[in-house]
Amino acid sequence: MNIEEIQKKQSEQEKNSADLETDYPTIVVKVREVLTTKYHDEILNNFGKSDQKEMLTAYIKSIVISSLSEYNTEEFIERIYQDIFGLVFIEKYLNRDDFEEMNGNSWNDIEVILKSGSFKIPEKFNSPEHAINILRKMALMGGATLDEAHPVRDSFIGTGLRLTASITPIVDKEVGVTFSLRKLKDNEISVKDLVEKYQSYSQEELDFLTMCLEHGVSVLFGGATSSGKTSDMQTILYEIAKKGEKRIYTIEENTRELNLIVKNDDETIVSRVIHNKTRPSVSKNTSNIDSSSLVKTALRYHPDIICPAEMRGEEAKDSVEAALTGHTITSSAHVLSVTKAYKRLFGLCKKSSTSGNDDFVMEDIVTAFPICVFKKQLYEDRSRRCLKIFEATGYDVEKKKIKGRILFKFFKKVEDGVVKGTHQQVNIISNKLCQTLFENGCDIEMIQQYNSSFTTSDEDDYIEDYIKD
Repeated sequence: MNIEEIQKKQSEQEKNSADLETDYPTIVVKVREVLTTKYHDEILNNFGKSDQKEMLTAYIKSIVISSLSEYNTEEFIERIYQDIFGLVFIEKYLNRDDFEEMNGNSWNDIEVILKSGSFKIPEKFNSPEHAINILRKMALMGGATLDEAHPVRDSFIGTGLRLTASITPIVDKEVGVTFSLRKLKDNEISVKDLVEKYQSYSQEELDFLTMCLEHGVSVLFGGATSSGKTSDMQTILYEIAKKGEKRIYTIEENTRELNLIVKNDDETIVSRVIHNKTRPSVSKNTSNIDSSSLVKTALRYHPDIICPAEMRGEEAKDSVEAALTGHTITSSAHVLSVTKAYKRLFGLCKKSSTSGNDDFVMEDIVTAFPICVFKKQLYEDRSRRCLKIFEATGYDVEKKKIKGRILFKFFKKVEDGVVKGTHQQVNIISNKLCQTLFENGCDIEMIQQYNSSFTTSDEDDYIEDYIKD
């Protein structure tokens, strides 16, 4: 090859390179549109998993080969991947099996929470602007726009990640962004895992909670953030769903963590489940579909169990009313103790409606949710344990206190910084609860595992509150 040919080839390469740089923004938009149209669910539901890059790169390569074959090089595909999905150092931590959460206090001050504990990481963004661009990209993956008009956003990236981010002007310009990126718990924790691997419950406790939900007794799960409330509901409801006997209606905000669809080997769906998500109003032409409206909608589907995944607003009042009319409800609330769970529901109910005598409202809440589970992530080793299962039997109007009994309790022991201990039944369930379970079709032998003295020949009627004349 002579000098002229070499110069001509170099000129062509430079021209092609210049054409690529000119066309590149349009190419990125085109590839992103095809990805979100053709592979939307796969991208969202697998984002944050260890093989994420391999999967996404394969999708990009297939698009390039089919319509942009002249750019089919490893360097080009890697560039496209980084511009659409690349999250700089974030991705490295997301792919760790022990990753739980990443919190950004500013563009250059970031900490990570692993199962073993938390620490500040050495990595940082290049600048406040760089941090904003990366967070905008992440929010966009979940369908949310993070900009000056919407400087605070929640974005759910499939069933794997939840992002909460704030940018200027909500935070100082020199800070750039604050954010919390939380990996949602995997939906594959079995009953065996809860008992043996995590020691969160005893088998007896899980059998009891399952028995309650299958026989018309509503259950409230209480605890702080990251205590495992939703994961526990998922595990117990999945056990119920796979029997194919109970119809379950779930309600979640914006994204779906619960997955109760159970299939046979031939892909036939066994479970009877309806999954729903809220949708906020985004314009005057779209209605606001919140948890409260979905609880009311659920009643018309005549489900056996209604699960508003979390109560933090008006849906609390609707859930209490639904439970009082004979529907089985299971839900969760952020609380610090068992009895505070009922006070939390009282506050939510009064916030949504100031009418009604306070004592009557509290009595309704206690009647609606006879069973409350208190779960906590322990300080010593960050393990998650069910500390108490409580039965509420009434409300003392004079003392303004919940009446009831602790049924199960975790007795904690700590050895070399590791939590040990046992889950024990410390009280029998009330005769009133026994009769409720029995009248809802529960075998007496099963009930007697939790109250051996219960019989169906008792003279007193523990369901109705009346005095014989």
